[in-house]
Amino acid sequence: MAWSLSHIPEIELIESLTLTRLAQLKDELIALKELPVRGVYQQRAQRYAFELEQMSVCHRQRKQGRDRRRNHYHNTLQGEALTTALESLKRESQQDSIEHRHLKQKRAQELAPFAESIAQTDQRIQKLKQQYHTLSQQWQMQMQTAYAARQTGSDTTSLPILYQDEVLLVVDKPAGLLSVPGRRYHQQDSVLSRLRCQRPNDAFLQVVHRLDQATSGILVLALCAGAHRTLGQQFSQREVRKTYTAILSRPIAMESGTIDLPLWGNPDERPKQSVNRVYGKSSVTHFQVLQPGKHPRVEFMPHTGRTHQLRVHAAYPQGLNSPILGDSLYGQANQTERLQLHATSLQFMHPVTQKQMHFTSEPQF
Repeated sequence: MAWSLSHIPEIELIESLTLTRLAQLKDELIALKELPVRGVYQQRAQRYAFELEQMSVCHRQRKQGRDRRRNHYHNTLQGEALTTALESLKRESQQDSIEHRHLKQKRAQELAPFAESIAQTDQRIQKLKQQYHTLSQQWQMQMQTAYAARQTGSDTTSLPILYQDEVLLVVDKPAGLLSVPGRRYHQQDSVLSRLRCQRPNDAFLQVVHRLDQATSGILVLALCAGAHRTLGQQFSQREVRKTYTAILSRPIAMESGTIDLPLWGNPDERPKQSVNRVYGKSSVTHFQVLQPGKHPRVEFMPHTGRTHQLRVHAAYPQGLNSPILGDSLYGQANQTERLQLHATSLQFMHPVTQKQMHFTSEPQF
């Protein structure tokens, strides 16, 4: 179906129905994963594991005793007396085996109904996951189709291309533009969406990493699956060198240093990140003041890539205690038109030629 602006109410209705259904599926999945039967099964399985281990210890001790007695019988008995004594040891061994087998049978009989219930639940979970995935994919395709139709004939702002070849594309992302489309129709305008419209012949086009919507600067996209995988590994293994330029909202005392804070995304505070010593994951940023003053210009060199890492490291008292200028989430709202944070340089190894690639972009602030 070719969507147009006149179809927006219809799109919004489909969006509402789809997101409601996706939320229902997610809630049902969570409920199934938290069914009490799983806990009961685990508790009883652990109890039987303990009983079997205790029985095994006891049986090993009995076997050691029988081995000593067997040696003693061979040294002190002969003929029918020896045969009778050895038969007695054999019966004791058989009795231990029977005892062990009976406990395992009892375990199997008691756990079987729980295991069957869990198996049925897992089948239901897989079915719901497939439904969720299919519905989500269908909705994404509908939104992309609607977005593409909206762009047809319009003068979409082209993105500055810093580099391109057969396997990768490097662009200079403007502030305020998403890296990838969101879940809602009004969140479809993004670097990826624009490039897919402008480059329809690129069968594979995916971002390798992301920048916050408010952050501008260098963004890398892959034009084939192999390049996407290889570049993704470089980012995940921290082999990519990145620098950012930011302007802070107030002076700081240090000229350079390293910030190491455990960041955690509290589900109740999304998208905001916080410092949490219990649940947080390590995040490390090196910094250098480029220009001191009332609003110091700082260069950030992140070692890790946590969500909002630089923004939190700048804002929190345990970091620089000086939010990035224009950061309404971690600092003061309406200070500037945009967040003063820009991805200034990026260095990585080309996924095919293995040559070092180095790109730079000057901030417009």
